[in-house]
Amino acid sequence: MDFDYDALVALAAVVREGRFDAAAKSLNVTQSAVSQRIKQLEEKVGSVLVIRGRPCVPTEAGLQLCRHIEQVTLLQHELAERMNTLAGTSDNTAATIRISVNNDSLATWFPGVIKRASDELGVRFDILPDDQDHTEQNLKSGEALAVVTAIEKPVQGCRRLSLGSMEYIAVAAPEFYEDTFKAGVSIDTIRDSACLAFDRKDTIQEQWMMIAFGETVNVSLNMVPSYEGYLACCLNGTAWGLVPSIAGLTHVQSGELIEMTPGKSVTVPLHWQASTQSSELLRRLGDMVLEEAKVHLLPDIFRPA
Repeated sequence: MDFDYDALVALAAVVREGRFDAAAKSLNVTQSAVSQRIKQLEEKVGSVLVIRGRPCVPTEAGLQLCRHIEQVTLLQHELAERMNTLAGTSDNTAATIRISVNNDSLATWFPGVIKRASDELGVRFDILPDDQDHTEQNLKSGEALAVVTAIEKPVQGCRRLSLGSMEYIAVAAPEFYEDTFKAGVSIDTIRDSACLAFDRKDTIQEQWMMIAFGETVNVSLNMVPSYEGYLACCLNGTAWGLVPSIAGLTHVQSGELIEMTPGKSVTVPLHWQASTQSSELLRRLGDMVLEEAKVHLLPDIFRPA
């Protein structure tokens, strides 16, 4: 089946922007032109590609076409670079790569990747943040070309790199610690205490309790779906929580936070998975992610069995 690539670009723009008018503006064409191109594309493939709404949401078929055009765009970018090199010219046009990264990595060590990729590869990112146990779904669905994930098993057709482990420590502000854990941190004093969770998919509190006490109990959860907000609530004494040691240890050393169970941390292995059918640029990005991860994450040899 031959595709009209202008129509594929329009589809990807609608999915990316979430609205037909915004997609038209980003492509510097009229909204009616975008609508007509997608309508013709839907007629060609024989199925709906975008569910019109606020925002517009791609169907499964639409996601597959979006993934295809993103891969083609990367290949075109690399070809243009090679042709410019042969001609002795330069082009500052940046390639945009859609990836999915877990929230804690995005707030701690991954910005180093973004800076290096911008400077060394000329890459711009469209990042979908999610929990490390769920970013893989964005790769399977076609929404992302690569992900940072806790899932070790490679997705079919993808390259996997083990990055190391992110360590999480249980912390509380001194005032909260004194009020809640006067008798020490135990399974009894943890029970029904005020605790922080990122969202309803967050199970790291239960993982920590199993490591520290061998069992879990109910706690009073505050859902704070923001890394900055989560850390701020730890610091202001709202509740106790699990934070990456990359950031948390600085606050422990300054006395702003108390580590509740030194030596009893949770380590979450992270992996980079990317489509093997994409470009050399994506392979180079994976190598860069691995280099940055080695600086900031725990080596796998330190992960407890």
